[in-house]
Amino acid sequence: MSLTTRVALWLAGLWLLAVGSVLGLGAWAAGDALQAQWTDRSRGAATDIASDIGRLPEGEARGQAAAARFERGDLLLLSLRAAQGATLFEHRRAAVPATPAASAASAASAAGRATAPRAPGSSAAAALFARLMPVSQPAVAPIFGASGTGATELAVLADGADLQRLAWRAFVRFATFTIGGSLVLVAVAAMFWRRWRRLLRATVAQAQSLERLQFVEAPEPGWPELRELTRAMNAVVRRLRDQVAAQAEQVAQLQRQAQTDVVTGLPLRSYFLSRLGDVLADARLPAASLLLVRVPDLGSLNERHGREAADRLLVAVADVLLTYVERIPGATAGRLAGQDFALALPAAGAARETAAAIQAAVAAAPAARLPGARVVVAGCDGLRGLAASAALSAADSALARAEATDECVVEDLPELGATGARAWRELIAAALDESRVRLGAFPVVDAQGRLIHLECPLRVQVEPGGEFLVARRWLAMAARSRLTPIVDLSAVNLALAAIAADGQARCVHVAPRSLVSPGFARALLTRLKAAGPWAAKLSMEWTDLPDASMSPALREAVPAWRKLGVRVGVEHAGASPRSLPALKEIGIDYVKVDARHLLGVADDDAARSYVESLVALIHGLGLHALAEGVADPRQLELLWSLGFDGATGTAVGLGAGGDVMAGRVEEGVPEP
Repeated sequence: MSLTTRVALWLAGLWLLAVGSVLGLGAWAAGDALQAQWTDRSRGAATDIASDIGRLPEGEARGQAAAARFERGDLLLLSLRAAQGATLFEHRRAAVPATPAASAASAASAAGRATAPRAPGSSAAAALFARLMPVSQPAVAPIFGASGTGATELAVLADGADLQRLAWRAFVRFATFTIGGSLVLVAVAAMFWRRWRRLLRATVAQAQSLERLQFVEAPEPGWPELRELTRAMNAVVRRLRDQVAAQAEQVAQLQRQAQTDVVTGLPLRSYFLSRLGDVLADARLPAASLLLVRVPDLGSLNERHGREAADRLLVAVADVLLTYVERIPGATAGRLAGQDFALALPAAGAARETAAAIQAAVAAAPAARLPGARVVVAGCDGLRGLAASAALSAADSALARAEATDECVVEDLPELGATGARAWRELIAAALDESRVRLGAFPVVDAQGRLIHLECPLRVQVEPGGEFLVARRWLAMAARSRLTPIVDLSAVNLALAAIAADGQARCVHVAPRSLVSPGFARALLTRLKAAGPWAAKLSMEWTDLPDASMSPALREAVPAWRKLGVRVGVEHAGASPRSLPALKEIGIDYVKVDARHLLGVADDDAARSYVESLVALIHGLGLHALAEGVADPRQLELLWSLGFDGATGTAVGLGAGGDVMAGRVEEGVPEP
C-alpha cells in the first residue's frame, strides 16, 4: 500500500472518529434533555392527580377517579399504593404510535419500571434512536388527607412520545449540520490533498526520470517542504546534465582527433567518403555536386619554402572550403591526401561557379603567394544514384584534365528526366498498393554469438515479376513522392506478421519525417496494439540527428511504443556525441554506431580512444551500444573488448549457442 493511500485512510479514519464522537455527544445531550423533560412532565402530572384524588374519600371513589384520569390517554402508568407498599390500583398503557408506520408499544415489564416504547416516526433510525434513549422513571407523589389504611402515594409515568419525536428531530438537525459542515471541510481538504498528490507525483516522476537518466527539471511548488525537495532535485539534474555534457564534449574532442586532419581541421579521407555517401544517398536531394581541390608540387613547396609556409597554404585552402560548409546546410569537406581536398555540395547546377570562386579565393589568400604555388579545382555536377567511390572516380578524372590545363573543369552528368521520375513514383506506389514488398534479414548478435534481433530492411519489387530492390535503389524517389509513411507501415506490418509466425525478434526502420505525416502515428500505434504480445519483440529505429521539428513528435510517440514493449534505437549514430543526452531524454533504448566511426579502430590509437569513450558515454546514459557494418573479424573482437553490446555486418555470425533463424537470412551489411 502506498504512503498516500495510507495517509488517506488515516485521515478518513480520523474524520469518521471525529464525526462519530460529535454525533455520540449530540445523542447523549438529546437523551439527557429528553429525560429531564419527561421526568418534569411525569412529576407535574403526579402532583396534579394526587391533589385531585386527595380531596375524595378513600375507597372506590379514588379508584374510579384514577381510572377516569388514566382514560384521558396522556399517561402510560398510574398506580395507587398503600402505606404498607401494597398496590391498590394500577393501570398501564402502551405508547400510542405517532404514525401509522410506527410499531406497537411493547408490553409492560417488571413492576415499578416501564420499558421504552418504540420511537415515533416512520423510520427505523428513529425507532432505534428511541430504543437507545433512557426511559423516565415513574414520578411518585403523596396523597394528603388519607388515613393510615388508605392509599398514601401515587406513581405516575406520563406519555413521552412527543418528547421523543422532538428529541429525534433535534438530533437529526444537529447530525445534518454536523455531517454537512464536516463534508464541506472534507471537500476543502480534498482540494489541498489532490494538489499535494499532484505535486508529490511530479516530484516522484522527476526522480523516476532521473533514474532513467532523463534530465527533467520540475517547477518549484509553493509548499515549503516540497519546494526544498524539488529545488534539491533540480540542482542534481543540472549537475548531472552538466557532467554528461562535459563527457559528451570530451568524446567530441576525441572524435575530432581521430577523424580530422591535424593541420587543416578537415575530416580525413575515410570519414569524408562516408559523409559523401550520405549526401549522395539523401532521399531529399534531387542531385549533388563534388569538387576536388589539388595543390600540385606540394613536396617541392616544402623543400623550397619550408613546412610552415606550405602548411599555411593548406590551411588557406581548408578555410575557403569551410566557408561553404558553414554557409550551406548539408555540405561537407575533407582532406583526401597530402595535396588533395574535396567539397561535397547537396545541390546541383552551381558546381562550375563554385569551382571558379574557390580557385579565385585561394589565389587571393596571402599564403598562396609563394613562388611556384598553384591550386587546381575540378569536379562533377548532377550526381545521383552513385556510390561515393564512383563519384570520386568521376571527379578525379576531371581533376586530371584540370591539372593538365590549369583550368577549372566541371563535368555535368545527365539528369533524370521528369518523365522518368514520374514513372518511378508510379511504379513504387503500385508496388506498395499491391504488397509487392518483403523484408531482408541481417543478424545482430551479442558477444556470445546470441541473436539479439534481425534487422529487416524493406525490399520492393518495383516492376511486376522483377527483382526485389534494396532501399538505396528506390528510397530516394519514395521520399520525394512522400510515400515514406506507407513504406514504414508496410515494413512494420511485415515484421509483426513474421514475428507472430516464428517468434523471432525483428527490427525495422521508421523515418522521423513519417511521424509528422497526418494519421501515421495513430495508425502505427493502432497496429502495435493489435499485435498484442508480439509487439514486445519488435524494435524500431531511425537515423541519428533528426530535424529539431521532429523532436515533439518523437517525444510523444516513443513513450507509447515503449509501453507496448517496443524497443527504440537510433542508427548511423556517432557523428554528434553531444546529441546523445537529448536522444536519451526522448526515450531510446540503444545506439547503433555508424561503421564510419569504427574505421581504423584496430590500428589507430586515436580512433580506438574515441570509440572507447563513445561506448562509455552510451553506457553512462543507460543505453546499449551496437556496432554497424563490422566486416573484419579482428575488428569485431576488438569491439567486444571495448564494451559493445551487439554488432552487425559480414563479420557477424551466430555461434553454436545462438538462436536458429527461420527463413532465409541474407548475408551482408544492412543497406540504408
